[in-house]
Amino acid sequence: MRLKKTEWVLLAVVASLVMGFGNWLQGEMNRAALARIQRDSTSPQDLQDSHGACAGMSARETEMMGKGELWCGTVGTLSSTTFSR
Repeated sequence: MRLKKTEWVLLAVVASLVMGFGNWLQGEMNRAALARIQRDSTSPQDLQDSHGACAGMSARETEMMGKGELWCGTVGTLSSTTFSR
Protein backbone atom coordinates (compact mmCIF):
# COMPACT_ATOMS: atom_id res chain seq x y z
CA MET A 1 0.00 0.00 0.00
CA ARG A 2 1.45 3.32 -1.07
CA LEU A 3 0.50 6.56 0.55
CA LYS A 4 -0.16 9.68 -1.45
CA LYS A 5 1.60 12.92 -0.69
CA THR A 6 -1.44 14.36 1.12
CA GLU A 7 -1.77 11.21 3.22
CA TRP A 8 1.89 11.53 4.31
CA VAL A 9 1.24 15.14 5.28
CA LEU A 10 -1.86 14.18 7.25
CA LEU A 11 0.07 11.38 8.95
CA ALA A 12 2.83 13.83 9.91
CA VAL A 13 0.26 16.32 11.27
CA VAL A 14 -1.48 13.65 13.34
CA ALA A 15 1.84 12.37 14.69
CA SER A 16 2.87 15.93 15.62
CA LEU A 17 -0.45 16.52 17.38
CA VAL A 18 -0.11 13.30 19.37
CA MET A 19 3.45 14.17 20.40
CA GLY A 20 2.44 17.72 21.30
CA PHE A 21 -0.45 16.49 23.41
CA GLY A 22 1.84 14.00 25.17
CA ASN A 23 4.36 16.72 25.98
CA TRP A 24 1.64 19.03 27.26
CA LEU A 25 0.13 16.27 29.40
CA GLN A 26 3.54 15.38 30.88
CA GLY A 27 4.09 19.04 31.76
CA GLU A 28 0.71 19.24 33.47
CA MET A 29 1.45 16.08 35.45
CA ASN A 30 4.81 17.50 36.55
CA ARG A 31 3.16 20.78 37.62
CA ALA A 32 0.47 18.91 39.54
CA ALA A 33 3.04 16.74 41.31
CA LEU A 34 5.08 19.79 42.31
CA ALA A 35 1.98 21.56 43.58
CA ARG A 36 1.00 18.48 45.59
CA ILE A 37 4.47 18.25 47.14
CA GLN A 38 4.39 21.94 48.05
CA ARG A 39 0.88 21.64 49.48
CA ASP A 40 1.73 18.52 51.51
CA SER A 41 4.94 20.02 52.90
CA THR A 42 3.24 22.52 55.16
CA SER A 43 4.70 21.44 58.50
CA PRO A 44 7.76 23.43 59.60
CA GLN A 45 9.70 20.18 60.12
CA ASP A 46 9.32 19.33 56.41
CA LEU A 47 10.37 22.79 55.28
CA GLN A 48 13.39 23.34 57.51
CA ASP A 49 16.72 21.61 57.68
CA SER A 50 16.85 21.26 61.45
CA HIS A 51 20.02 19.17 61.62
CA GLY A 52 22.06 20.87 58.87
CA ALA A 53 21.85 17.79 56.64
CA CYS A 54 21.32 19.93 53.54
CA ALA A 55 24.27 22.24 54.17
CA GLY A 56 26.66 22.61 51.27
CA MET A 57 24.20 21.63 48.55
CA SER A 58 24.85 22.90 45.04
CA ALA A 59 22.31 25.04 43.21
CA ARG A 60 21.32 22.03 41.07
CA GLU A 61 20.77 19.86 44.16
CA THR A 62 18.69 22.62 45.76
CA GLU A 63 16.56 22.84 42.62
CA MET A 64 16.12 19.05 42.56
CA MET A 65 15.12 19.09 46.22
CA GLY A 66 12.53 21.80 45.48
CA LYS A 67 11.02 19.58 42.81
CA GLY A 68 10.89 16.60 45.15
CA GLU A 69 13.52 14.68 43.17
CA LEU A 70 16.12 14.80 45.94
CA TRP A 71 15.77 14.45 49.69
CA CYS A 72 18.28 15.13 52.42
CA GLY A 73 18.20 14.63 56.15
CA THR A 74 17.62 11.70 58.42
CA VAL A 75 16.11 8.63 56.82
CA GLY A 76 12.97 7.32 58.48
CA THR A 77 11.65 10.58 59.95
CA LEU A 78 8.37 10.35 58.02
CA SER A 79 5.78 7.68 58.56
CA SER A 80 4.70 5.40 55.72
CA THR A 81 1.28 7.07 55.60
CA THR A 82 2.65 10.60 55.09
CA PHE A 83 2.36 10.55 51.30
CA SER A 84 -0.56 8.14 50.85
CA ARG A 85 -4.06 9.44 50.31
